[in-house]
Amino acid sequence: MIEAIFRRFAGLPFKLEKLDEAASGGLTGADLRAALPGLLRSGQLAAVKKAWGEMLYYIPAERLPELWGRTPFPELTPLAATAARLQREAGPGLALDLFRALTWAGRNGLPVTSKGTLHQRSIGKLAGHLYLQENDIAGLHLRYPHHDVYPPQLAVVLDLLLSFELLVKERASWSLNSRELPAWLSLEQEEMDALLFRELLHRYIPDDVSAQHGVYRLIQPDLREGTWYSLQDVIKSLQFIGMIPGSPPEFLQGWLENWLKALAGFGWLDFGTDEGGEGCFRWRKKPDLRRLPKKGQAAEGSLAGGGPDDGGKYGLGPSSPPFIIVQPDFEILVPPDVSYRVRWELEAFCENLTMDRMSVYRLTRQSVSKAAELGRSPAEVLELLETRAEAVPDNVRSALEQWGRELGRTLLEERMLLRCADEEAAETVASLPALAGLLERIGPRDFIVEDPQAAKVRRVLEEARLAPPKSGGPSAAAPDFPRLEEGTGHAPAALRGTQPERAWIFNGRNLHFYEPSEAIPPLSELFPGYEEVPGMWLKELRSYHGSTARKVMEQAIAWRTKVELKINGSVEEFCPLFLKGDEKWTVVGRLLKLSLNGEDVIPSQGEIELAPDRWEAMRLRLPELS
Repeated sequence: MIEAIFRRFAGLPFKLEKLDEAASGGLTGADLRAALPGLLRSGQLAAVKKAWGEMLYYIPAERLPELWGRTPFPELTPLAATAARLQREAGPGLALDLFRALTWAGRNGLPVTSKGTLHQRSIGKLAGHLYLQENDIAGLHLRYPHHDVYPPQLAVVLDLLLSFELLVKERASWSLNSRELPAWLSLEQEEMDALLFRELLHRYIPDDVSAQHGVYRLIQPDLREGTWYSLQDVIKSLQFIGMIPGSPPEFLQGWLENWLKALAGFGWLDFGTDEGGEGCFRWRKKPDLRRLPKKGQAAEGSLAGGGPDDGGKYGLGPSSPPFIIVQPDFEILVPPDVSYRVRWELEAFCENLTMDRMSVYRLTRQSVSKAAELGRSPAEVLELLETRAEAVPDNVRSALEQWGRELGRTLLEERMLLRCADEEAAETVASLPALAGLLERIGPRDFIVEDPQAAKVRRVLEEARLAPPKSGGPSAAAPDFPRLEEGTGHAPAALRGTQPERAWIFNGRNLHFYEPSEAIPPLSELFPGYEEVPGMWLKELRSYHGSTARKVMEQAIAWRTKVELKINGSVEEFCPLFLKGDEKWTVVGRLLKLSLNGEDVIPSQGEIELAPDRWEAMRLRLPELS
């Protein structure tokens, strides 16, 4: 039952009356509706309720890979390497672009305008910092707010950062979520790729069944990494297994080509054309949904101090391979398997020269000075290098020690100033018991407010009818490059699922708008009019007058169910489709051979037309509710 629903609807929502469209062969709409309660109780289907009470049913997204794993499909023949012409090479990767956006935001801040959008200058610089390009994803025609402000590649990166709760939107600025960062950056590359790809599958695919099936077909095991395949062959394989009945929709070939171009921009495959100019592709690194982190992972392992890169200073823990390489010329070589947690600290106190298979950073006095502004002293920089590198050259060690003696011996700090309009107001403020210990008076009308206490001070002043204007306070765009402290003890937000109110892009199903429901549809809804149907129609094979026989057939057609017919002494199953004529009527449908020894029902070839005098007795068949 679930596989029939999967073939017809993929992961898209459907109404109860549309369920009949999944019926085929000996499987009727009544069979599917009778199975609906059991499928809901077992979690193979889920439901949401619209505001006016209408129900929508769907296969939960996490069930789709399992259903694809049970789907037989022909193995595709690879293209000869010489037959493919490379058009678009795989980029450095979507996970790396998210990382670069996070580090840029940490160093520069993300102030917003009065309209709630990032400043144009920030948008241009941040978009230029990404490897993902506009032409990589323009063909997906993604919908998102402020479409005229954000270029598509930046919209995708911001959407994922917001949905994973790595960025927090505030009134005057967006800021990094220091609670979520350690958990995300502790993930392995394959885990990040799996989470990112799952997010794209959930929200970036149009609400078209053929497109939904197409993107899953592309990641099936028969498509090996490093091998070229024809997109046309992928579509033909979907037709062969019945996922696309009839001819493919006109838009499908073009949309899947644009999807492959986006996957190239995201770093997972190469896109090309074959000798006939048709699209082809070669997986470089196929995202594996089996690598999704387990939901209980936060209690142990890499997220809470048990992994090689956790615990200790910066949450980076004891030294273990892979090591970074510190060279005497102050360059630091970073192999690809070094975790993003280590790279996060390198971004805080080094200049990044290249990011490739081997990333290169440079340590300078200026970069260490900037690190001090982000809360990292030269001594802490040296400590991290000694922890994460096999060796630190003596000249590098000496330079950091010297810089430590020169930097950070004085400090300019921002403080919030509370200035009163007159001395009377100042005396009132000074006399408020609730502000005792929260203010430092530095003049007749002026007080220093410690930033952590600002919100409390504002509340007290509002109660005393002395509230300052909302625009006061330090710059909302101040950089914030948080330390990655020891294990957070919780799974990353990316693992807990998309937060609909935060995510931007919903190109496919919009289930997040509706309220989840655990209601099971009653018999009267699954089979309307059941109470009015005479019991004898369902209980036994009987002969009926022609007018009654017609009513039985009409009821079977309305319920999309079968009838048993006794023909020449043999009991057959019949699926009626429609009636022809009035007084002299016939019924058109499919005749199924009903084996008397309990074997499977075997559909007959094509449709037949029967007059009521062709059978001796009949019974309306209604499947049992699961």
